[in-house]
Amino acid sequence: MEAPIKVYIVEDIAISRMSLETMLLENNYIVSGSAAKAEVAWIDIQQTKPNLILLDINLSGDKNGIWLAQKVRENFKIPIVYLTAYGDQQTLKEVLETKPNGYLMKPYQEATLLTTITIALNNFLESEKEREVFKENNDSDVFIFIKDRSMKVKININDIYYIKSDGNYLEIKLKEKKYVVRNKLMEFKKQLPHTIFFQSHQRYLVNISKIKVVGKDYVSINDENIPLSLKYKKDLEQVLIAK
Repeated sequence: MEAPIKVYIVEDIAISRMSLETMLLENNYIVSGSAAKAEVAWIDIQQTKPNLILLDINLSGDKNGIWLAQKVRENFKIPIVYLTAYGDQQTLKEVLETKPNGYLMKPYQEATLLTTITIALNNFLESEKEREVFKENNDSDVFIFIKDRSMKVKININDIYYIKSDGNYLEIKLKEKKYVVRNKLMEFKKQLPHTIFFQSHQRYLVNISKIKVVGKDYVSINDENIPLSLKYKKDLEQVLIAK
C-alpha cells in the first residue's frame, strides 16, 4: 500500500486555505501543515518535509512565495505548484527562475487542482529518476564526439549553449568556442538528452539550463537572443516550469 501524500499549503486568504485543505482531505491527501506567511511556512516545511507544496505567490508579511520557493530549492527536493491570480510576463519570469513543477491560475476547479498535483508529482519523480540514471551511468557528465575538420573532438553536452542549423551544417555554440559540423538538426537532436535540449525554433536547439530570459519571441542565452517561435513557446514554458 502506498503511503499517503503529504501536502503543505501556503495561502494567506483563510477561506482559500480552508477550501484547499478540504479538497485535499476529501481526496485522501494528508495536509502536513498550512501557513499564511512565507517565514512561518519555511520553519514548518523544514520540520514536516512534505511531498509537495501548494504555494501562493503574494502572501502577507515581508516575504512572498517566490522567496519561499528559493529557500526550498536551495535546501530540499520537494515539488512546488504555484497558485496565483497573476499571469503577467514579469511574474512568469520570476516564477521560472525557481523552477516550479506546476503553475495554477486562480480561480481553479477541484478537478484542475487534483490533476495539476498528480502531473507535478509524476513529472518530479520521473525527473529525479532520470537524474539518478545520468549520475550513475555518466558521473553527472554526458559526452559526445563531433567531427572538427579531420579530427573527432569530445565535448561535454552540458557545455553546449545552443545549436543552430544552416542547411546541411550545424553551428554548435559553447561559451567561448563554436564548432561547425555537417549534419541535420533533427538527426543531431537524437544524440542529445531531451531533458536538457529543447527546440525553440525550426533552426535552433537550446540548452534549457542556459536560458536566462524568456521573451515574447526569443530566449536569452549568454547575452544572445535566440529566436523562439510561437509554435514552441508554450511547450518550452511548461518544460521550464516543470524543471
